Amino acid sequence: MENFLDIILLAAVAGFIFLRLRSVLGRRMGHEQAPPEERAQQRAEDHKASDEDMSEEDNVVTLENKTGKTSESPFEGLELTRVLNQIRQLDKSFDQTTFGAGAQAAYEAIVVAFANGDKATLKDLLADDVYNNFERSIQDREDQGHVMSTDIVAIRSSNIIDATLEAREAEVTVRFEAEMITMTKDEDGLVVSGDPQPHSVNEIWTFARNLKSRNPNWLLITTRSAN
Repeated sequence: MENFLDIILLAAVAGFIFLRLRSVLGRRMGHEQAPPEERAQQRAEDHKASDEDMSEEDNVVTLENKTGKTSESPFEGLELTRVLNQIRQLDKSFDQTTFGAGAQAAYEAIVVAFANGDKATLKDLLADDVYNNFERSIQDREDQGHVMSTDIVAIRSSNIIDATLEAREAEVTVRFEAEMITMTKDEDGLVVSGDPQPHSVNEIWTFARNLKSRNPNWLLITTRSAN
């Protein structure tokens, strides 16, 4: 009888220890792996969140692909992709990456040429009415004895945001975000506008080209601030 009571007492103690260990070790810590059903639910939630993040970015086409390869457009079946595909059908040399590199190079060249008063460069890159506006601004600056300087620190992004095609007249609109230093000094060297500190510039430029033309250049036809 005494042995039987000892066995019951040992079993009770063992049960108590087991429950205490389970109450401590049974709690999952933050770095421990969740059960399979919880991991599956988490993957589904992560996938849903990723889809929602992508939907917020579906309003632009990135011009440049750092890998050097043309990636599939996220606009498959949408109006922008449809127009870009039509342009490509009429102009076999057109593709998103090539146009992106050209648009960014044109942006840099035009900004610097305007600051330097380089009318010859501007003449090759601007539509006639835009060139006339730039030329007047340059002339006014020169008449006042002012000198302008622009240093492009970085172009943060350049994205296609719109495109149109009427007959063979194509227009592609690009949004540029850049960091630059711009100053204008008078004839005594005093700064009359701008400063030596970099500032952000957000602009929307539209380039146009007649796809029947032998001239491969896309000319700048409008500019406006994106701020």
